[in-house]
Amino acid sequence: MIRLGLYHEPVHADGESFDTYGAYARYVLEFARHFDRVTVFAPATTEPTYFSGCSLAADNVTVVPLPFFLTHAQALRHGLSIARIFRRHSAELDVINARGTAPLAYLLWLMTRRRGVPFIYHFASDPFEVIAQSPRYRGPYRLFARLAYGAEFHIQKHIMRRGYSFASGEALCQRLRQVTPNVEAVITSTLRQEDYHRRKDSCTRGTVRVLYVGYLRDGKGLDDLLQAVRILRDAGRNVELDIVGEGDMQKPLTDQAGRLGLGKHVHFHGYVVMGPPLNARYNRSDVLALPSVSEGSPKVVLEALGHSLPVVATTVGNVPEMLAGGQRGAVVPAKDPPALAAGIARMMDDGEFRRRCIREGYAFARQHSLEAFVARMAAKARELAGEARGGRKA
Repeated sequence: MIRLGLYHEPVHADGESFDTYGAYARYVLEFARHFDRVTVFAPATTEPTYFSGCSLAADNVTVVPLPFFLTHAQALRHGLSIARIFRRHSAELDVINARGTAPLAYLLWLMTRRRGVPFIYHFASDPFEVIAQSPRYRGPYRLFARLAYGAEFHIQKHIMRRGYSFASGEALCQRLRQVTPNVEAVITSTLRQEDYHRRKDSCTRGTVRVLYVGYLRDGKGLDDLLQAVRILRDAGRNVELDIVGEGDMQKPLTDQAGRLGLGKHVHFHGYVVMGPPLNARYNRSDVLALPSVSEGSPKVVLEALGHSLPVVATTVGNVPEMLAGGQRGAVVPAKDPPALAAGIARMMDDGEFRRRCIREGYAFARQHSLEAFVARMAAKARELAGEARGGRKA
């Protein structure tokens, strides 16, 4: 029997069961196919939240709720309680997979290292890059965040040299290899086999539907996207914008759309559950736009490619690698509405480029399914757990 511990994302609890957002639920349940037991450590809340909706129920999955937090500072305030919970369950684990920015993950490592339990970090983004680029970090808070994460990363480097790591994208992987050779690049995916949708072309109807999927929050560049749509419509292009997601920016964005005269052309659809409902949104759209100011390895790009949807996105995080530097999607500078509008216009006008993006993007997404992504990480986890057991027997 091999028992995996996961420490990645928050969950929602209703008193009887646990649920989370679709991508993470799929991730957990796919891991459950590879291990005898999966223990999920997760900050849990009973309040209505943006990261709920998909059940984590499975016979071999146990959710261990932690005091709820969303920031590192909030996690530290619950440090003693979290440490007690980790101690209570640490003897049940044979291998641990933790998100690189999961606060206090090092406590879990401390409690299992004497038993030689392998510890795997998964870095989905470079936090230093996010802190530098995201408007969420301003003024003194940016300096504080950098110092705080710098201290934590010093601890993480110590753990990484004694364990193993995965990094989303080759660029981030190369940076982490300056710390340890025990790191390999992966493409984070949420796509299951039933999600893929193949088509030869888009933008062939009278109205071109541009789609955004993600959180509605500062740093996602949605104000730039609205301005880009205004530019396109001023140029006589019949463009409609569909926005899927929730967040605290919805009212400011609704107000901005009204000021720009886009009230009838920007459609807010709220949260859409992953699976057939979200797939339908991808399949009825013509172009995906991701105007983010900062990102890690955005799963929405791969989701769009898997639905044969051409992508126009900013050059942040792992996006240039996913779009092959502009060979299977259009990449544009961040914070530049005219450039974003030009990228969408090119996708509309250049049929040869658009069809190549659809064709090559779909092939890339097929290579990087959820099943393949998790199988690779699970195989390494099982390998390390087996080596550790052998060492303990010796």
